[in-house]
Amino acid sequence: MSKDRKGLNSTSLIRSYNVVSVLQTIYREGACSRTKLAEMTKMSPATVTRIISELLAQGIITEHGIGESSGGRKPILLKLSYDKLYIAGIQIRRDQVALGISDLKGTLMCKNSYSPFSLEPDALLRELVQEFESLVQKSKVKKEHLLGVGVAISGIVESEHGILLQSINLGWRDVNIAEILESDLDFPIVVENDANAAALAELWFGGAKDVRNFLFLKTSAGVGAGIIYDRKLLTGPRGMAGEIGHIPLHKNGRPCRCGQQGCLETYLYLPDVLKRYQAEAGKELQDCADLYTEADHGDPVAAAILEEVVETLSIAVSLGGGLLDLDMVVIGGEWANGSELLIKRLEHHFKLVLERSGLKKNFAVTYSSLGEDSDLLGAVGLFTQKWFSLPI
Repeated sequence: MSKDRKGLNSTSLIRSYNVVSVLQTIYREGACSRTKLAEMTKMSPATVTRIISELLAQGIITEHGIGESSGGRKPILLKLSYDKLYIAGIQIRRDQVALGISDLKGTLMCKNSYSPFSLEPDALLRELVQEFESLVQKSKVKKEHLLGVGVAISGIVESEHGILLQSINLGWRDVNIAEILESDLDFPIVVENDANAAALAELWFGGAKDVRNFLFLKTSAGVGAGIIYDRKLLTGPRGMAGEIGHIPLHKNGRPCRCGQQGCLETYLYLPDVLKRYQAEAGKELQDCADLYTEADHGDPVAAAILEEVVETLSIAVSLGGGLLDLDMVVIGGEWANGSELLIKRLEHHFKLVLERSGLKKNFAVTYSSLGEDSDLLGAVGLFTQKWFSLPI
């Protein structure tokens, strides 16, 4: 960063293991007394008191009401200063850039989206900076209350330094997004693949809050996966964990734009699926809901295509669930607007796979519950994860 900030996003804040543990506990509990914090974190009362004094002085937490007591003095409760703790999220796609400002609970205070004037990296990021400044002004959120910015983007990301190594959809290669935006925005920046970001959104704000191990299957601009293992994002040493879109699943399958045959993306990328339906049925559909409707009305082409989608999703779910011993698979993006019948068929298929392997365990397949804001909340989740994590 180009300046030494004095606000809550200052890099000078002391972030030890004990501090992070206290913050995580208060966040999970909603409100917590000093005594309960000491019990839950296994720290001494003196250590907790010192940390609380520091966090109160920095304005990160506040005293909030009186708790219950079984005898003696009633404890003062502590909670996070939600009215002073905000995170900005940015999602960059080929056809749209979305921006939003959220509190730590995943509630978007304001948001905006626009079609980028240019896909050239420098031009797009310059336009993004202008749009960001405008959004902050409209939001009425003070800059000193913005903790930082998460950026979600399709492609392979070297997340430690915020470098986009390659994005086929955008046509970008070796773009240091974090360095550029930190210089222009003067905020800490975290950059990550959009499927990984979406997985973090489910972990912090969605239906996987209480799940330790799950896979988020993203089916929007391409197909990818974000893996949460032991409540941590699994990216791999080169940032390629979850890059499953171009894994060939069907021998001698449909040709893929990558040059291979039978890739997962070929069967799940909705624009290609709808084009296939139009070519075979002579009718144009708008989205997967239309495809479900046609299948329900007895259209044989729609039914055959959906069967292909279910089979392909089943293979992907089975591979992810089996290889990683997952508890849940969350489907997001275009196919997240599907019917419960799809979910039941996927769960049934995976159950059969487990039974054939001699394994017995509970496993769930579900749609993302975050709706149209899931991608943007993914970007917010990126910085949320960083803020509640230990410094490197």
